[in-house]
Amino acid sequence: MTIGIFTAMQKEATSFLKDGVVAEKVGDFCFYRFKLGAHDAVLCCPPYVGEIAAASATQLLITHYKAAVVFNFGVVGALTDEVALYDLVYVRDVVHYDMDTSVVDGEPVGRYSCFEDVAVSASRALLSKAIDARACPLARCASADKFVSSPVQKENLHLNFGADVCDMESAAVLFTCNFNHVPCLLVKCISDSRGGGYDEYKLNVHEACKDFWTLATQISANL
Repeated sequence: MTIGIFTAMQKEATSFLKDGVVAEKVGDFCFYRFKLGAHDAVLCCPPYVGEIAAASATQLLITHYKAAVVFNFGVVGALTDEVALYDLVYVRDVVHYDMDTSVVDGEPVGRYSCFEDVAVSASRALLSKAIDARACPLARCASADKFVSSPVQKENLHLNFGADVCDMESAAVLFTCNFNHVPCLLVKCISDSRGGGYDEYKLNVHEACKDFWTLATQISANL
C-alpha cells in the first residue's frame, strides 16, 4: 500500500525528512518517497499554502502516486479552551466556511450540495485505526483560505459552525479525497490557543510538528 501524506508547509514535514528520503518534483510540487513501517509513503509539500495548492497536491498524490489512503498532518488554531497548545486531535469532520451559494440556492453557508451536510466527515474506518494506535480527541475543523488570528473571529467560527479548530487546508484535502473515494485522515496539533494569534503561532509551530513522524508510524502499523 502507498500512503500519501500532505503537509501544507515544509516545517510540518520536518520530522518525516530523514536519511534515505528520495526527493523529486512534479511541476512546482516537491515530493518525498520513504518507507513508513511496512508501507511505501509519499509526502507532498506544495509551493504555497491554501486550499487550491492543497487540493492540487492531494490529487497528485492520488493520481500520480496511486495513494490508497491520504494522511494530512498539520498545525491548527484552537477555537475553544477545550483544546490547548500542543494537543493532538483527529479531525472528525470539516466545514469549508467560505463556501456560500445561499443567494442562488438557499443553501446554508458552508454547504456543498454534493455532500449530506455542512460538516463533511472524514473516514470513520481510518479514525478508528488511528484511535487504536493512539487515543486523541476528535474535533471539527473550520477551513478556508485565511489565517484566523482574532479571538473574535475564532469565537464566531465556533458559534456559527460548532468548530473546535481552524486551518487553511483541511477542506481541500478531505473533499478531494472524498471526490476520489480515497480514505482520508486529518491529524492536527494546536499551535495557537483560542486567545492567541500569529505571534503565538510563530513561537509554537515547530514544537507542534515534532511528533508527526512517530504518530504516522503508529497509525500506519494498524493499516
